[in-house]
Amino acid sequence: MLLFNRCIGQSQEKTFIVKYEFEDFSQFKGVDIAFRGADKHNNFVVFGYAPYLVNDSTKVGYYVVILDRENYQAIETKFIKTESYVNSDTIKLQQLVQIFMKYKIPRLIVDEQENVFIYLKDFETLALVRFKNESEMLKYPRQWINVNGNWYKPK
Repeated sequence: MLLFNRCIGQSQEKTFIVKYEFEDFSQFKGVDIAFRGADKHNNFVVFGYAPYLVNDSTKVGYYVVILDRENYQAIETKFIKTESYVNSDTIKLQQLVQIFMKYKIPRLIVDEQENVFIYLKDFETLALVRFKNESEMLKYPRQWINVNGNWYKPK
């Protein structure tokens, strides 16, 4: 069974890379976004972190977006902050979430250097990384297997 799951994982990796090998993920720079299931009305629930969309000095950027299951239109968008109201760009956030949903993956992180972290199995298990360059890869102390070009997977 383990071998079968491994083959499925490799197939998902190859399929994703073939489809998005040269995708421009720069609009997700500094964003961590994850699909978390459905609400009681069966609408999609997406959580994440996007501090650059928040227009205050605290840069608290945790958010939740509820999307219509059929057309991915935002039903509700809110930033999560306990102390006070946050002035934020919810239109841009909704657009990012809609683009994220086209990838059909559980989680996407793009760091400030534009390294792209792809989660295919679930929102906790890193599957692929597209490093901006080799020096960026060296900043992450773990062993990597080159899959294709700048795409790697954890060993």
